[in-house]
Amino acid sequence: MKRSFEIESDCLDIISRIKSIDNDYFVMYNPDKDKFELHSHAQAKNTYCLTFPFETLDERAYFHTLKTRVQNCDEIFERIDEENRKLEQAQIKHVLKDFEEKMYDSY
Repeated sequence: MKRSFEIESDCLDIISRIKSIDNDYFVMYNPDKDKFELHSHAQAKNTYCLTFPFETLDERAYFHTLKTRVQNCDEIFERIDEENRKLEQAQIKHVLKDFEEKMYDSY
């Protein structure tokens, strides 16, 4: 098992841009998963925040950090709830359609 290590700088200046969002943020590279991770010194027990869903460290990591900040949790939860409502409505429509088809087939 390889050990994760902190990325202190990069040629695209992504690390400093992420730190400009919150100075407690830092980026680690996890060689076992071949992924970059966002961490924060401000968290009490564990610094881990998230794993970036990208193969490279680029501006997407910066925007992903902005989008997933705890300050945005209300908006994130609202989007999740809305998506869940849509899925539930689609499932109900599917069940009703299936029921109607079976009812017509039985006559």
